[in-house]
Order: sequence, then structure tokens, then C-alpha cells
Amino acid sequence: MSDYGFLSLIPPIIAIILALKTKKTLLSLFFGVWVGATIISGYNPLVGFTKVVSDFMVPAIGNTYNGGMLLLVTLAGGFAYMLRITGAAEAFAQITTKKIDTPKKAQVVTWASSFIFSYTEPCLILGTIMRPITDKARVSRAKLSYILDSMGCNLASFSPISSYGPFIAGLIATQLTAAAIEGNEWSIYLQMFPFNLYGFFAMIMVLIVALTGMDIGPMMVEEKRARETGKLLPDGVESIITESKTVLPEGYKLTIKNFIIPMASLFLSIFATIFWSGNIVTNGFRGAFVNANIVLAISMGFIGGGVAAGLVGVTTGLFKIIDAFDGFVKGMEELIMVPFILVLAWSMGGLTSTMGVGTFLSNVVQNHLTGGLVPALIFLFSALISFATGSSWGVWAIMMPIAIPMAISFNIPIPYVVGAVIGGGLFGDQCSPISDTTIMSSTGAACNHIVHVTTQLFYGVIVGTAAFCGFLFGGLTGQYYLSIGVTAIVLVGLIFLMNRFSKPEEVSVK
Repeated sequence: MSDYGFLSLIPPIIAIILALKTKKTLLSLFFGVWVGATIISGYNPLVGFTKVVSDFMVPAIGNTYNGGMLLLVTLAGGFAYMLRITGAAEAFAQITTKKIDTPKKAQVVTWASSFIFSYTEPCLILGTIMRPITDKARVSRAKLSYILDSMGCNLASFSPISSYGPFIAGLIATQLTAAAIEGNEWSIYLQMFPFNLYGFFAMIMVLIVALTGMDIGPMMVEEKRARETGKLLPDGVESIITESKTVLPEGYKLTIKNFIIPMASLFLSIFATIFWSGNIVTNGFRGAFVNANIVLAISMGFIGGGVAAGLVGVTTGLFKIIDAFDGFVKGMEELIMVPFILVLAWSMGGLTSTMGVGTFLSNVVQNHLTGGLVPALIFLFSALISFATGSSWGVWAIMMPIAIPMAISFNIPIPYVVGAVIGGGLFGDQCSPISDTTIMSSTGAACNHIVHVTTQLFYGVIVGTAAFCGFLFGGLTGQYYLSIGVTAIVLVGLIFLMNRFSKPEEVSVK
């Protein structure tokens, strides 16, 4: 891997600026990767253009995990479409909106429901389930995608039964072994929880926003328009996915079973696959979640749920079996843009890794650190690397070998700097337009991707600033638990400063 220094930052910067300017995510990502490939190809744009495909896009697709994700998001489109053409989403909305009849209730229920999916990121499944509810409650797609994104990686990072817990614990274990320190990586992982300042307060921020209607900057515009006009996206702006309207035949009796049967099949398929792939007999209940193939489980869930929805449609006379199959395929076609965006986002991550952006920024960290600044700067540079690469996992792997030895050298509690690494990675990942979690949140909410990025950025920066101040206080004073309180105080102060922004009035949608 070569080190291109500051040049390694140019491709993601170009992609981000172009995306914000043109609102064309696919074009912006491709151009950014092309610029980077041109740089590493001796500044030959023709060779660089070829390398975009051969050296970055194809390897990104060939990665086993990435391939599974591409299949997952495609199947999600088929499942969502089946819920739509069978009236499942409408049936659920008819029942729930009798109780969830205001934007506040819809947002709070969406926030609370995310904890059901603590074994994985809830972006796609929760978005598919809650979108009909939030639509009827006139919650903008931007707000829904913000809730999904904030309750995605952040929640999963606290879950020992998700893929996140074992990954983080594995990184910790490697550094404990390298430093010849006796300790349990899972114990340190659990002790890190109160110091994952960004992850914790990002989720709290969602609840505050939902309860108070504190809409800031571009989000205020989105929510005001949604409340007053019912338009969930701005005029002239397209969703990241294609949405087609479905009208049920006149006289068709829609019942809640149209929703319950597919959803029951969804969850049964998910958990059956988790217990099978995680070998529950050998590993036990918790071990099954830790060792399971979660991407496979969710993919099988979408297939199982889609089949069940198709059977509901056939048995109630909505359509024939062949129409059910065609409907699932059509739903997958509606999401065709999303896999391409993911492939280019992963290509950008591979490119920045090849150019050594992690090495460049981590060297800056090592060369400009004093003991008291270690936690805050670890958090800050973790966020910068994550933002530039679109990967929280990548930055954790880069920064953990730097952070833990520094914690040992400066006599800082290891769980504290681990919290700085994890929180920084989450901060950058949530704000990055090239993060797969950000893209999946846009997909789950059927929002325009750039609208999602620009509207949630204010909230992410507010929480990130508060967390940075907390780590700065903890590092300089050695009062590590008090830094949690400092983060809360700074967050409340920043929220108070934002009170000058008005909010749409709470309205009933009965």
C-alpha cells in the first residue's frame, strides 16, 4: 500500500462536494473514484477510468460480505413491494394510526421499535415496517432516515449478540495480546459502554428530537413542508428507490392478516437461520447470535416474508402465483440503483485504503499528541477517517492498534480510549455520504440520499461536538466518568442554542 499523504483525501472530498452540488450520488461517487484511480495510475485518466472497474468495482463485488449485502438490499426491494401489492403495509397503517396518530408518536414508536432489532442494524427492516405509519403521520422521509441511521450502527455497537460485539472484542483481544496484558476482551468491551459517548447520546438525541420536535436547519424545512402539505420529499427530488402506487381491487376485504402472516414469516425465517448458521446446539443461545451469518439470516427473512405475502395474495384472490413471482422481481428492479451506489461507496473505501488515508491521518495523530489530548484526538481522527472512507469497522481496525498502546503509555483506562475509537468511527460513519449504513438508511426510508445526508448532518455534528468536549474534559482532568456528564451538559447547551429554530405544530392525522 502506497502513502499518498494529503492526496488520499482528494477523492472523497471531490465526491462529497460534487454530491452536495449536483444531488447525483452515483455520478459523484464514480467521479471521485475515477480521480483517485487517475492519481494512482500516474495521472493517466484513461488508465484510471479502466482501473475504476478492474481494481475497485469488481473486487468490491467479489468480497463475500459485500456480495451478501448486495443480495440483501435487492431482496429487500422484493419484500417491500410484496407488502405493498398485498395491502400489508396499508392494513398495518390502518390499525396502528388509530393510536399512532401524530408525528411525535410515530417518531417515538420508530425509535423504540429499533431496540427489537438490536442483533443487527435495523435500517432496512424497520424502515419497511414503519414507513407507512410515518407517511400517514406526515413525518418527512428525511426524519425517518435520520432515525433509522442514528439507531443503526450506534445501537449495534452496544449489542454483544450482533456482529459488532465480537468484531470489537476481537480487536481489543489482539492488542491485549500484543501488549502482554492479562485481561478479558469482553469485559473491556462491556466497560466501554458508558464511554461510547457518541453512540449513546446520538440515540438519546433521536428521542429528544422526537419528543420535542426540535427540527434544525434543512430538517426544519423538510418537516414543515411534510406537516403542512403532506409532501414527504421536496418537489423535483426523487427517492433513492422507485416507488410505484398500488391500488387494491374494488370490494377487496383488507385485513390485518395481510400484514401479520408475512411479518411472522419474516421473523421466523430470520431466527431459524440465525440458530442454524450460529449452531445453537453447540454454541447456545447467545453464541448462536455471535456466530450466526446475520446478512444471510436477513436475506432469508426477506425471501420467507415475500413468499408468505405472495401466498396471502394468491389465497385471497388478489393475483395468481406467477403474478406474485413477477411482483417480487419487480420490487427488486425498483432498488437497482442502490446496489450500484453501494458498489461505488465500497470502491471509494478501497481506493482511500490503497492511497493510505488511514495511515496518513493516524500518523498525524501520533505526531501531535500529548497525554491529556489523547482521548479527544483519537475520537476526532477516528471520525475523520471514518467520514473519508465510509467505514466504521475500517477505522476501528486502523485506530485500535494506535489507541490502546497510547492508553497504556499515558496511563489512561483502556475502555475509555476504546470508547473514543468506537464513538469516533460511529460519528464519521453516520455523517458520511459514502457509508453503506447511510445509504441503507436512505433506502429503508425511501428518501433521497443527499437529502438524508444534509438534513441529519446538523444533529450528528451537535452530538459529535458534545462527545469531543466530553473526551477533552476526561483526558485533561482524569475524571473519566464525569466526562459523561460534561457531554450531556454540552449537548443540552447546544440544544438550547438551537431553540431559536421554530418547529412545525403537532397535528393529528385521524
